[in-house]
Amino acid sequence: MLQRSLCLLAAVAAAAGEFNFSNTMGDNMVLQQAPASAQVWGLADEVGKSVTVTLQQAGGATEQEIETTTISETGIIIWKVAFDPIKASNDQYSVTATLEGNSSVTAKNILFGDVYICSGQSNMQFTVDQAFNASAEVAAADNFPNVRLYTAAEELSTEEQQQILKVEQPWSVASSAAVGGGNWSYFSAVCWFFGRNLNEKLNYPIGLIATNWGGTPVRSWSPPEATAECPSGAPPSVADLPNQHYFKPLTSPSQESVLWNAMIVPFLRTNIKGAIWYQGESDCDNTHASVYACLFPAMIRNWRARWAIASNTSSLFPFGFVQISTWGDHNNGTCTNEGQCIDTAIVRHGQLGNYSQVPNKVMPAVFMATGVDLGDPTSPFGDIHPRFKQQVTKRLSDAALNVAYGQDVYYSGPIASSVSLKGSTIEITFTNISSSLQVKNSMGFEVRDATNTQEWGWTYVTSAVTKSSSTTISLSVPSSVTKPVEVRYNWYQAPCTPAVGPYGCAIYDQDSMLPAIPFRFKL
Repeated sequence: MLQRSLCLLAAVAAAAGEFNFSNTMGDNMVLQQAPASAQVWGLADEVGKSVTVTLQQAGGATEQEIETTTISETGIIIWKVAFDPIKASNDQYSVTATLEGNSSVTAKNILFGDVYICSGQSNMQFTVDQAFNASAEVAAADNFPNVRLYTAAEELSTEEQQQILKVEQPWSVASSAAVGGGNWSYFSAVCWFFGRNLNEKLNYPIGLIATNWGGTPVRSWSPPEATAECPSGAPPSVADLPNQHYFKPLTSPSQESVLWNAMIVPFLRTNIKGAIWYQGESDCDNTHASVYACLFPAMIRNWRARWAIASNTSSLFPFGFVQISTWGDHNNGTCTNEGQCIDTAIVRHGQLGNYSQVPNKVMPAVFMATGVDLGDPTSPFGDIHPRFKQQVTKRLSDAALNVAYGQDVYYSGPIASSVSLKGSTIEITFTNISSSLQVKNSMGFEVRDATNTQEWGWTYVTSAVTKSSSTTISLSVPSSVTKPVEVRYNWYQAPCTPAVGPYGCAIYDQDSMLPAIPFRFKL
């Protein structure tokens, strides 16, 4: 048994609350394993009262008992404790908090493992019920009782909230009912498949917190400190976006920081292992696309900083994301609206902080799965919402195993490292190849002539692309280009011929069939 007293912080005016756990916690939750000191907190109605918090293994003796005092913090009266670190296992625990005067609350069936935040817009909100092979996937969830799920409801606020304003799904044991909550409800397909994959590989509990809202820009999820670093014009409205007909009328979820305030801040006192993110489509416009490379890394930095302050979560916790997939112009891989196509490519590149890969110096401990070759033109939910969630999440969980867990897992496709112009031939060399390149077709390459200074109007390469070696490809400069100065690959909205199915890009790693990351190089 361990007893410890926590010092009382200075009291300020605060709102009273019924003695209870925070609504971000409860039965069936997962607490972050060692080396973290898992934090548990709740509400009270008066500053200065004594609270005893007990951690007990199911059927066993008390493991830890901590005495604390209710305090005023960020406008509410709370109690909070941090347990000594506990290793992940399948052992069940309960946590009981007792207020002086014998009022008590208990959270049961708690596990220690790794906890992940899953956030973003509609492709993160997209549920298991909407993915390919949905019936079998939902039924299979009964086999993963040590994966636990929580879903926040769509709410916004102009001020930081300490509790979730509305809970869509409280902490639940994974099951067909908990995973199969219907379209656009619960549970997030990307979040579920990610957590399930990790649970299979790591063999210990995984806690998944889904907090997302379709049709929202990155600014909505960013703290004010991040948006101040990267000013831009007004965010796009939901009405301006394609295939968003299923969203209910909203006031203003596109405003800066309103979803950070309501749907992220309440989780800051929760220790987490990391976060995953699927968002970017709502920033594909000529006002915001170019800002993404600044704002997305800034959002990650500020999330990390605030989590570290609130819960002692690592200030470099792993952060993964899906590089946005394709929609529109899917018949031949060219653009009828070149401005919009370029904006999409700019956002994809901006997701990497305008680097060729992650992690990089502005995005350390960040991992990515590209969805560029997983377009789904016939998706009944709009082609902006591909159903290939198992495939893209396999890439994402493999990336996590490498970056977050240090396992030797190949997770990122070929990365263009250098180009050279030899007469009328362009040679492109790649790194990050498991064995050899595979050239499947010649789609996606464009060359810019010196006479063209625009982002559009480049000349498509129509001749065959050939493999010069296991790491190098060659392509011919189009005859209409007399002074080639730049080459790019998959730099438009719907490359990789999605109309003929997935995996249609030109360049892949031969063994893993992971696609090359879109790129551009000056010659």
